[in-house]
Amino acid sequence: MQEGVTLIEQSWEELSYLQFHLFAQFSNLTHGIFTRQGGYSEEPYRSLNTSTSIKGGGDSVDNVVRNRQLTLRALAMPDSPCITLWQVHGATIAAFEPQDEWRTDWAYHSYYHQSWTPPSIRQADALITRHSNVAIALSFADCVPIVFYDPVQRVIGIAHGGWRGTARGIAAATVAAMREQFGSRPQNILAGIGPAIGECCYEITEAVRAIFLGEQEFDIMPTAERWRGLVRDSATFFVRPTPDATAIYLNLWETNRKQLLMAGLAAEHIEVAALCTGCNTGRFFSHRKENSKTGRFPVIMALHG
Repeated sequence: MQEGVTLIEQSWEELSYLQFHLFAQFSNLTHGIFTRQGGYSEEPYRSLNTSTSIKGGGDSVDNVVRNRQLTLRALAMPDSPCITLWQVHGATIAAFEPQDEWRTDWAYHSYYHQSWTPPSIRQADALITRHSNVAIALSFADCVPIVFYDPVQRVIGIAHGGWRGTARGIAAATVAAMREQFGSRPQNILAGIGPAIGECCYEITEAVRAIFLGEQEFDIMPTAERWRGLVRDSATFFVRPTPDATAIYLNLWETNRKQLLMAGLAAEHIEVAALCTGCNTGRFFSHRKENSKTGRFPVIMALHG
């Protein structure tokens, strides 16, 4: 495992984005994990916020669209179609096929001003495809971005692993979908675990720990039977005694890394950023440390050729 390595830092104008070493070797693959720096949004969304779907209000559509366009320009894809998901903290995987109905205008005002139909923006928490010249994008603020590439079958993917998605097995479910839909072999898949809230900052309740351990279940979207053992065995906690009680902290980085290993990935094919969004609010948005009033940073991937 390449854990805690320094990611490759790139810049374009005032924007800053990170890349995984494992992926940078492939000339046909573009990817970027953007920081919050260099966009148009004002406090509390300063400054490269790419989401209007924020509890308690939200950034303006104009700011969000301009920021999205900046990110695609930074990756030299200013005119590329770009697709995303309606993220719901589950473990459903959506596979992009160009013949299906998809909204590809993520970086345009039309994304907000045209009617949506249920098939055109899918509710899911991982997006996979093998098609070139279409960017895929998801947005984050503490939840774990997990990016995937199978260089043999030429399949890319991004998963959104908050605690709920992780407790539903999103990492392993994405690997399974790549195998079942595109013929990927887990031993060929490369994965990167991006900046997310760290064990240092992520105190959880006993009820959350009980869900990971299989002692309780979600009221809706229960963890699929096939992932329950994997979720239980991968769960990684740190218990810190306090004067009044015991504080429980969840290590989402390590829990997702273990799920990838259990799904068949090789340890040397997993790169972990080990960057805590809660400790680095100057660079990344943090839902928890900024009391829910914050933006979302994007993770973008695309195949070429």
